[in-house]
Amino acid sequence: MKITIAKNAGFCFGVKRAYDLTPARNASRSEAGGCVNTYVLGKLVHNKDVCNELQKRGIKEIKSLDDIREGTVIFTAHGVGPGLYEKASAKGLKIIDTTCPKVIRAQRLAKNCAEKRHVVLVFGDKHHKEVKSVFEWSGKKAKIVGGFEEAAKLNLDKNKKYCLISQTTQNTEEFRRIIACLKKNLKNFSYFNTICPSTNDRQKEIRKLAKNNDAVIVIGGKDSANSKMLFSISRKINPHSYFVENAKQLKKKWFDGIKKIAIAAGASTPEWIIGEIKEKIQKI
Repeated sequence: MKITIAKNAGFCFGVKRAYDLTPARNASRSEAGGCVNTYVLGKLVHNKDVCNELQKRGIKEIKSLDDIREGTVIFTAHGVGPGLYEKASAKGLKIIDTTCPKVIRAQRLAKNCAEKRHVVLVFGDKHHKEVKSVFEWSGKKAKIVGGFEEAAKLNLDKNKKYCLISQTTQNTEEFRRIIACLKKNLKNFSYFNTICPSTNDRQKEIRKLAKNNDAVIVIGGKDSANSKMLFSISRKINPHSYFVENAKQLKKKWFDGIKKIAIAAGASTPEWIIGEIKEKIQKI
């Protein structure tokens, strides 16, 4: 069996940066953590194994700043709204801000466009943490658009100025369709491609891998937007596409009669998990 690992698999720049900024970065995964009063607001990355490692270091997950009184809070790569910076400072908390620079750009564009009285449109998942943070930075004025069909049904005021940005992990082809639709119906329309180049590269590569292999394994957390997007793209092209979080979830029957298999991984999947999955497939 020939195994091909995607060139753009594993931690992206933003996730690696967030991971490296966490305390005790060089601690052994099996070593008990020593990060006293250090908390991460939500999940640093959407990967169960990485989150378990952080807990071993002593870094605790919290759902709200109300859950802590003192110490250090880590804001994740997905970003938070301006109100949480103010609240953390008011509580006297030390902040480790790991917000991805690509997300910061989307946040500031939303803020600037809203201040210029543009109607801000955000292509993304309204339930995703990143999109919520961009919405907050727009002064809670942005309209979230889930896809082309929603964009086509928007009640547009042609006398107003519109600005479109995107969640950094969204589908690039869908974004182009939305741009074309709005361009056709609006005179005062501008857009900023805030989809991360890494996301675009991964999506291009997964299309090729799905076409040129008998099966595809996509590795990612079940809550990882970019991983699920890769799987969705692959599955439409190759029905023998499978989504797993780690090597334990692989099934032998997937590999019956398979001669060429590709392994792709979302932006929050560490190298060691990719290696473990490749090793298990080789044994199978």
